[in-house]
Amino acid sequence: MPQYSTQLGLVELDTVKAALRRRLQLMAEQLHTRKVFVIVNGKGGVGKSSLSAATAVALSMLGLRVLLMEMDEQGNNCEDLGITGSALDDDGYAQAAAILDGKPLTPTGEARPNLWVVPGGSALEDVVEELYCQRRLARRSDDPEDQLAWMGMYAAAVEAIRDDFDVIILDVAPGSEPLQLQALVAGDMILIPSKSDPSSRKGLRTVAARYAKARSLNPLLRLLGVVVFATNSSATRVQATIKRHLRADLNGAARVLDQVIRHVESAAVACRTHGKVPQEMVSSSDLDLALRTSMRALAGDYQSLAMEVLQAKTDLDREEQHTT
Repeated sequence: MPQYSTQLGLVELDTVKAALRRRLQLMAEQLHTRKVFVIVNGKGGVGKSSLSAATAVALSMLGLRVLLMEMDEQGNNCEDLGITGSALDDDGYAQAAAILDGKPLTPTGEARPNLWVVPGGSALEDVVEELYCQRRLARRSDDPEDQLAWMGMYAAAVEAIRDDFDVIILDVAPGSEPLQLQALVAGDMILIPSKSDPSSRKGLRTVAARYAKARSLNPLLRLLGVVVFATNSSATRVQATIKRHLRADLNGAARVLDQVIRHVESAAVACRTHGKVPQEMVSSSDLDLALRTSMRALAGDYQSLAMEVLQAKTDLDREEQHTT
């Protein structure tokens, strides 16, 4: 595995600040195109990794050039895409080298046609440790720019490659505040998967609080929407209740997307076992008829959600054009 240092120097911090200034200037000149989606919740177990992988595949199937970067030590995207242990699975080292050494952020390869990956993994433990150190150092500074710049390390890395892709998806660890802040500063739009339980909704509110903090460095960041995840597809009354509660939590800050992702435990297990997302599993000969029917419905959920996400982005861009 490649080696990297674990101490960010002053030169690198100056590079981060310069990148953030350039991005703010592009925003001011309306030359900053939204393309970075942050998929995040403050609670784990809400379908974040499954949503990230399936959405990435769905968008790549539309012919878009997609980058999926997992900012999570768990490395679940490699399982979802069936690349665990392959040459594409570097356990997070490319990501760590970019953040800790200032090397170019380089995808490990193409996991699917039009879909490139930057996996997560155990190497991010050093990244998280360094982010905590940088946050402590920033608090001691008298310079307001230095107090915030540590949150832009990922943004600087992503900005250098954003023109290579049509869509960039950041799949962010639920329990790490420094990683979440990094992603929110680097991103353009936030998608929050949420189940119906109170803990998931509490996690949503945690993200909303961090969103407000990130906007000090990223004024164009927007809450694009909340995805209701793992519900019973036939329980329309329950879905309506969940959406009503989520809208109350959001207080108009973002939409609750119409398309929900149904709960099909057997399909989820089959997908992880085969290392494929539902859209890729519908034609599998390994599935019995009942499971194939469920898989087809789940695949339809993800495809419809991908289209709704693109429409929500278009609506957001139009709204802001009318207000400028």
